[in-house]
Amino acid sequence: MSNPDSCINYHYNSLLRCHLKSSSGSLFSLPVGIPFCVLNIQHNPFKRGFFCNDESIRYPIKDDTISYQLLGGVMIPFALILICGECLSVYLSRIKKQSSAMSYLTCVYKAVGSYLFGAAANQSLTDITKYSIGRLRPYFLAVCKPAWDRINCKSGGYIQNYTCNGDKFLIDEARLSFFSGHSSFSMYCMLFLVLYIQARMRSEWARLLRPTIQFFLIATALYVGLSRVSDYKHHWSDVLAGLLEGGIVAVLTVFCVSGFFKQPVAPEVTQEEEEASHTSLQDNPSNGNHYGSTN
Repeated sequence: MSNPDSCINYHYNSLLRCHLKSSSGSLFSLPVGIPFCVLNIQHNPFKRGFFCNDESIRYPIKDDTISYQLLGGVMIPFALILICGECLSVYLSRIKKQSSAMSYLTCVYKAVGSYLFGAAANQSLTDITKYSIGRLRPYFLAVCKPAWDRINCKSGGYIQNYTCNGDKFLIDEARLSFFSGHSSFSMYCMLFLVLYIQARMRSEWARLLRPTIQFFLIATALYVGLSRVSDYKHHWSDVLAGLLEGGIVAVLTVFCVSGFFKQPVAPEVTQEEEEASHTSLQDNPSNGNHYGSTN
């Protein structure tokens, strides 16, 4: 017979290991997001010059089609709702009979923690690049309002020393063109969900529903990126780089951090079966062979 205390300790240790693994994503998302917080608080991008004949930075200021509030207010809850819903379905269909409520919470925590870790890494990488390069946005001259009487544009050379007469905050914002934060964040969120749906929605009835949802998710990310070009907030290369960076971070997060594509294991069931096998052998002794006594 199996020892009840040993079984309890085994289940507790297994649950503890699972909880520690799942919590690591949320815990490490805090230091990973430090560069994002520090850079935005300091708000001091690299001061880059310009060419007088550069037409790419002479566009007018235009309102955002997709504002920062809309991007964060729609995509973050949308992603979290889908992740929590999928974790709930995983619990109901796979581990309800084998695990406690704590295991269910662990699954939700693991999914959300992985998502937050990738989001923090994505935003930090984006802002490190933005503030280090300081590429000028297409509307830079409209907010800079340089003192042209002090600039010699006849030579057509690179202007490094110039004075802007516009609002300092808007000028600093106009130095953060490469790469597009809207594009990287939207692609990260949408591709993360695309891969998550691919890993979890495997039922036969979802054969057409799954790619349909995935198509609209990717289309949404592309629309957000393209809107940044038409709004004169970014150059096309900024958007392309942002989409690629967000996609790479999403793929690495899903396959290297989340473990969504790993086959689920149930060590508790395996141990119970092994214990049942040992118990059966102990209750049915044989006389030195596998066929029992012949007497």
